[in-house]
Amino acid sequence: MATLTPTLTLSSTDASSDTLSLSVTDSLTIGAPAIGVSKTAIAASGGTASVLKPSGSANQYFYIRHTGYQADGTTATTNQVAVELGGNTDLLRIAAGEWAFFPVKSDVIVEALSSSSHLILIEYAYWTAA
Repeated sequence: MATLTPTLTLSSTDASSDTLSLSVTDSLTIGAPAIGVSKTAIAASGGTASVLKPSGSANQYFYIRHTGYQADGTTATTNQVAVELGGNTDLLRIAAGEWAFFPVKSDVIVEALSSSSHLILIEYAYWTAA
């Protein structure tokens, strides 16, 4: 078994009347199967969504990041990535430069699709809870 340590830090001096300073860390025990950090181009709107995490036998921890580029890796795009969980449309919308890390139930498939005509390059990974 291996350990994955996710940390989230939120800070701001002007988001509200109070200073925001929040940091949360966890220690997750993980095992196989896993997909290390990978990049792929996802289909344009109207196409078939790209399956990033298939259904599994245990819960997984999923990471996705919009690189801000089209499939060629050099042409910028501001179009969003629609992330679908279990075939439901657009449960998450990720803009260029944004990312998400979240736990996913074992039987839920994670798919992604461009919200426009651009093929978008994304970065993703998942690890299985042990």
